[in-house]
Amino acid sequence: MRRILTFLTLPVLLNACSTVDSYVQSTAAKLEHATNSSAPPRPGLEPLYRSPDQETVRAPVRPSASPLPQPDAEDIPFPPRLIGHAEAESLLAGDPAALRFLTIRRLAETGQISPEDAAARVGTNMGALLPLTDPQPPAAGLFLPAPPSADIEKAVAATWNSPGGASQRDFMVDSVLPKTPAKREAMTIPDKQAARQTMARLDRLNQAGLISADQKQAEEQALQALMDGGTLPESLAALAPPPEPVQPAKPKKTGKTGGSSSGSGSGRPMERLQGGVSGELKVIPSPAEVNAPAIPAGFTGQAGIHLLSMGSATHGEQAWKALSTQYPELAALTYKVVRADLGELGVTHRLIAGPLSPANAAELCAALKPKGQACTPTPFPP
Repeated sequence: MRRILTFLTLPVLLNACSTVDSYVQSTAAKLEHATNSSAPPRPGLEPLYRSPDQETVRAPVRPSASPLPQPDAEDIPFPPRLIGHAEAESLLAGDPAALRFLTIRRLAETGQISPEDAAARVGTNMGALLPLTDPQPPAAGLFLPAPPSADIEKAVAATWNSPGGASQRDFMVDSVLPKTPAKREAMTIPDKQAARQTMARLDRLNQAGLISADQKQAEEQALQALMDGGTLPESLAALAPPPEPVQPAKPKKTGKTGGSSSGSGSGRPMERLQGGVSGELKVIPSPAEVNAPAIPAGFTGQAGIHLLSMGSATHGEQAWKALSTQYPELAALTYKVVRADLGELGVTHRLIAGPLSPANAAELCAALKPKGQACTPTPFPP
């Protein structure tokens, strides 16, 4: 009797199990589509799992940051780079002109500007990277600090979805590297110290993928010929006469003719910009506020050395890592980044290493300058 009952109830149990299994699978499928916005829609499920406020719960679908297609590597108007973008930024920290080219490369790689646009901007300004072998002077102002490439990339990407975005985009990219410069500025190499700095700079430009190996070799040959020609002094600063003693101020004359008049010039000779960007090539008047403050006579506090200036303080750690790796003399020191407002020249951030005694700071600068590194003894910031 028991066997007969088991035989009769078996189909019922099997049918019930099948029904439960079907229900579980159906429920699992519905839950999957309710929680997975990327799953393809299934008819009959939308009314059950779509609510009026669903769009506010799920992340909105955003349009592409750029409608331009991703370019092929061979279309980018730059040679292959030997290091990544972040490493290149670190290597070029303190060289605003090179960082501007690196930003243009990044915008072209990410499709924010077309390869043709990038090529036009690079071609007309290449003299900032190859001053001896590229005959055309670059746009004026390329050695002034510029915002980091990540900020430029984010701002340019935002223009694709805003009214008048094309004009905004062109304006922003022009501020980095102008396509048709309104004013150009020829680069010169004033002395052998600047020539050695430029020689070392070429290797950094090649690693970052801004110049090719052939361009690097041609510029190196031109630099070597210039140094071997016997026309460059060892250091332009060494030729400058000692500063004249400060004369006491004369009292102003009174009368109908008014006070005394004075010239607008400082009376100082032209000097090379010291403590500025690595690889600076221009000969320009050096305002006193550009250099880090010199160590005053009788100073007994902690001293430091001003190695370079940067457009952004965010590059401080990267710049210090590159410098301390390149120059073992710096390995035992620490560093600080000091913001300096230079008025019309803009804002710069000085990288100062220390602490040292004033005498040791002077000795260290004397050891670094022949290697092509700008160095100025200065009080170490608190």
